[in-house]
Amino acid sequence: MVLDETGLSALANFADAAVSAPGEFEKLAAAAIDDARRFDSARNSSALAQALDVMGSALGSVQPESEARTVETMMQAARILRERQDQLSREAGRALLWAVENQLLIAARRDALPLPSGLHPLDTDDRERSRPISIRGFEGGYK
Repeated sequence: MVLDETGLSALANFADAAVSAPGEFEKLAAAAIDDARRFDSARNSSALAQALDVMGSALGSVQPESEARTVETMMQAARILRERQDQLSREAGRALLWAVENQLLIAARRDALPLPSGLHPLDTDDRERSRPISIRGFEGGYK
């Protein structure tokens, strides 16, 4: 089975939600499949259900207890899926990997120090500012 662009988008959105709440995978999967059956084509909803089933089995092989799942668990499941031969598993692994990387980037941004302004300390101190120079003083040329 193959997902079209709408199905891939639904898979990516699901993966992002699942990585944000790894312990809620089964509830999120049921909701995503229900939404796909109501709002998407039968082919897409079937493919999405199969992709989420494959994702769930990979996740279950890494950590069967939903309460113990973490972002690292999701990363391991993504690696398992990326190594499989069928396209649907690889797409599921790619979506999961993208979501894990996205969560790690968000966490890094949240924990990062603010960027420096680029101003030298002397540029911010009013006492050390230089006097403006008239451009007319340069018009005479150098002697």
